[in-house]
Formats: sequence, structure tokens, C-alpha cells
Amino acid sequence: MNNDLLIDDILKEKASSEALRLPEDLNLKIKQTINDLPKRKKNKRLAKRSAVAAAVTIVAFTGLSAAFPAYARNIPVVNSVFQFLSDKNIIDKEYVKYSSDLNLSKTSNGTTVTINSIAYDGIDLSIAYTVESEKEIKNSPHMLDKEFKINGKVTSFGSGGTGKLVNKNTYVGVDSFHVSNDYLPEEQRKFILGGDVVIPDNFIMDLNIKEFSDGTKGQWDFKFKVSLGEIKGKQKSVKTSIDLSKLVPNLKINEVIFTPMNTVLRTESDNGEVGESARYIIFDDKGRSLLEKGSEGFGSADANKMYWQYNFKNVYDDTKAITFIPIVSTKAYKDTLKNNSGSYQLDTKKSSLNINGTTVLSEGKYGEYKINKVELLRDKTLVYYECTNLLPALQPYSLEIKDDNGKEYYLGKDSVKDLGDNKFVAELELLNKDKKYTISAIDLEKMYDVREDLKFTVDVK
Repeated sequence: MNNDLLIDDILKEKASSEALRLPEDLNLKIKQTINDLPKRKKNKRLAKRSAVAAAVTIVAFTGLSAAFPAYARNIPVVNSVFQFLSDKNIIDKEYVKYSSDLNLSKTSNGTTVTINSIAYDGIDLSIAYTVESEKEIKNSPHMLDKEFKINGKVTSFGSGGTGKLVNKNTYVGVDSFHVSNDYLPEEQRKFILGGDVVIPDNFIMDLNIKEFSDGTKGQWDFKFKVSLGEIKGKQKSVKTSIDLSKLVPNLKINEVIFTPMNTVLRTESDNGEVGESARYIIFDDKGRSLLEKGSEGFGSADANKMYWQYNFKNVYDDTKAITFIPIVSTKAYKDTLKNNSGSYQLDTKKSSLNINGTTVLSEGKYGEYKINKVELLRDKTLVYYECTNLLPALQPYSLEIKDDNGKEYYLGKDSVKDLGDNKFVAELELLNKDKKYTISAIDLEKMYDVREDLKFTVDVK
């Protein structure tokens, strides 16, 4: 861990509290969001920050065999991790189109790790992997202590990811590694482990995993080729000089990048206190939202500058322009961040859930959640709802249902299918029609201020 700038105090604190595990309820989601907010550090890369809407919402699948694989074996049940995830509406179809299957396996100390597939667009390298253990896996094993080499040169990447225990011995996950450092000035890139390592379009990666976040230790060494492949020539960069100093001191929008897998926003500002960086809501010219997938920051105390790179969903094929709406933390929320360690809970908005009719949960100026129908089937419950105004671009996957005994049902992206037109359906275990339920969501009005007066539009084509 001490060789990877990603594993700083923030990540160590998260690992010790198991905040990297797949959230199972709203409180864990809130805790992860808070813990991932940046702290001011000198020449240290910050861990990739989670969006309120559950950034990096890649959730893995069930049904894998628990048999230990041979080197370069094929996974049973599915031939492509990304295809399975896309079919489940968990990741975008672009991961399928631009992925490469590897299926490389290594066993160490009774644990087999398989690198199933990769997808690379010059911004992020997403690695789908499986962990199979002779012992019971009690906590989600994310890649924690790891070393990278690009064409033989040691370097470091920020990362984010999630996954799921599919049985007591098997875990499947996707970790996305931010491999592009050119949003930083050249003088700042030298502080990254290994210096300013150039990431070419095609390279050989050495990935040496030493420990997972659940405490599993061993030696899993992989070497594989990474290539832009069909993505080469399909990226577009738009340089800007947009000044948002009214929002954050000396905040400037430097660049917007479009790839078949990501929409990327790059900014710089003064290096302020916790909670002073901006976030952004995106809609395209046809009113479709592009959710934030994650963000990464680099603070330079000597130059008093902060550099951010935000990753959003890729644009649609027919998108001609996208509009960014900035949001910033409220004063009350910033004060809370300064005065607490992250163990507190945010305020929520609640409403009684009408199983036999319509329920509306208002988020004020952000819009409202409208639960149109709760369908009780023989073995499951389907909850149909829609989001209005700004909610589709910010937080469509974080509703929570609780019964009168305190049992919680979280409507995360792993249980929700996007029906289009800002409408969704969540599949939950069977609810009891004789019980009373409440539905809740984080109180966004107490957390963020929307600055529609400072929105800006960037042409895609």
C-alpha cells in the first residue's frame, strides 16, 4: 500500500471501516459518499470521489462456479462479464462493444484471482475480475495493495469500483483505474509514483495484487496487453475558457472530452477547504441525463491549486450538445464536514408508501420521486417510479423503503432497471401487504445549492 499514492489516509480510513464494500443500505451509501470527499493534501492524489448518485455503479453478477480455474480458462455460465452486466442494465453497452476478454487466473494462499475482461478508452481502464477462495469471503474484496507497471515503468492510478458476493466463496467485481494524468500540469505530474509516465495508446500492463480490502493477502501477478482498439480516433477534446469564479475561487473549466465510454470534465481552482469543490449535473440537448460515474482530484499546496477530473456517462449517438449545471455544498453541509469524522447521518426526506396507489416524495427545487405503482407478485415486489426536474441526473438510484419493524429495502442500481424517459422499476423481495412502509431519500436541499445561473453548454458535434 505504501507504494501507491491512492492508498493515502483517506483510503486507509475507508478500508478499516469497510466503506469500500457494496452498500447494503442508505446509511452505508451516505457514509461512503462522505468519506470519499476530498481532504486537502500537499501533492497527493485523492481517491476517486463517489457521486451522490452512487458513482461507479458497476455491480457484478451471480451464478459463477466456485471451482478453482486453471490459467487462462473460460468462465462458466457467461462468456463476457461486461455482456452480462449490460444485459442486467448495470453498465452501459459500450463496455461490451469495446471490451477484451482475458480470463487470466492465478492462485495464491488458497485464493484464485481471475482477470476476466478489460475495457480501455484512454481515460479509464476497467478491469472485471473474480475472487474465489477456499475460505468464506465475509467482506467484499477490492484490489487494495497493488502495483502497476506501464511498459515496465512503475506508476500509480486512482481507482474506484464495486462488486458483489455471489456465494460464500466467490466474489465478482469491476475496478476502474484512472490512467490519464494529462489533466495535471507537467510540474505536478512528477509527484505521481514513478514520475510522469506516458500512457500510450497501446501498452503492456503489469498488475501485481498483494492484498484485497477484506484482508486477503497473497501474490497475484498478471501481465497483459492494453489497446485502444476500435476507440482510437473516436475521442474528441473541446478546450474551454469558462470562468466559474463566482462559484468557487478561481474555478475554470479547462476541457471537456468525449469518448465512446466516458464524458470527461476537467477543471482547476484554488485549493480550498473540504466541501468547496463543485459538482455538476448534465443533460443533453434532448433532455437525457448523464450520470456522474466518479471523480478524481489532485491538490497542490505549494501552488495552492486543485485539479479535478469528473467522469460521466458517455453521450448518446444523436447527442449534439450537453449542458452542465454546477452545484456546490451548502454552508451547513460544509460546516458539518469540517466538524465531523463522517460517522454521522445526513437528513432525509420521508413519506408513507401507498402500496395501493401513488406516492410522491418531494425534493423541492430538485424535483420529486413519484411512485406510480407497487406490484406485489408471487415471489417479489416491483416498484415503478419516475424522477422529475434535476433528479434523473443526480440521484435516481438512492431511494430506501423501510417497514414498521425497521427492515430496509434499498433501491440501488443493482436492483433498479432504467425504463427510459426518467422512469424506473425496482425489483425487491416480496413485501407484506399488511405492513406499513415509509420511503425516504437524502435531503438534497440541505446538502447542495443548485446554480442554474452558471450553467454552460458544450457542443458535441
